[in-house]
Amino acid sequence: MQAGRLRYFILCLHTSTHKATFVTPSESDYLLRLATLSLSFVGFSAVVVTLRGALGGELSDRHLRLVRLYIEGGLLVTALAVVPTLLNLLHIPGTVTWPLSSAAAAAVFTFFLVIQFRRRRSIEAGQFPAWVVIIYALSIVAVASLWLNVAGVLLPASGGPYAVTLTWALCVFGFIFVRTIELFLHRSSHN
Repeated sequence: MQAGRLRYFILCLHTSTHKATFVTPSESDYLLRLATLSLSFVGFSAVVVTLRGALGGELSDRHLRLVRLYIEGGLLVTALAVVPTLLNLLHIPGTVTWPLSSAAAAAVFTFFLVIQFRRRRSIEAGQFPAWVVIIYALSIVAVASLWLNVAGVLLPASGGPYAVTLTWALCVFGFIFVRTIELFLHRSSHN
């Protein structure tokens, strides 16, 4: 009886592997372009921080928290954007690639949101500004869409929610960078 089940499982796995779609060239292309853009963002952020030093500015705890946000966030998006292409190179079917990639991204972003919340809370007292609360709320929705993509709830798992969430994350890091760049370009710190 066990041998029959094992043969059935192998047959199903073999059949599903050949019928399964892999990451499409357009999905891979988009994610690789996003990885390139994200890595460029990390580099540009590093240049701005270097300018702060060239202008004679010190890096406060707030500056360091923001620098870590830009660099860690940008590198996370870069790394996560290449995961589906890596799985595709390993001939992992799309039916496994998107749930697996989404689970990895959801876990990483969940952890990242908690860490950023704690870092901000430890450095900046008081209530969060409304724009920060809105970004956190929308980011939680984006991460929840990844968890739904893992489970295949509402729609079958696909690259759409994955790409949208990674794009959202990079846009958030860019938005925060633009909102806070003034802190880095002034000689005196405006905490």
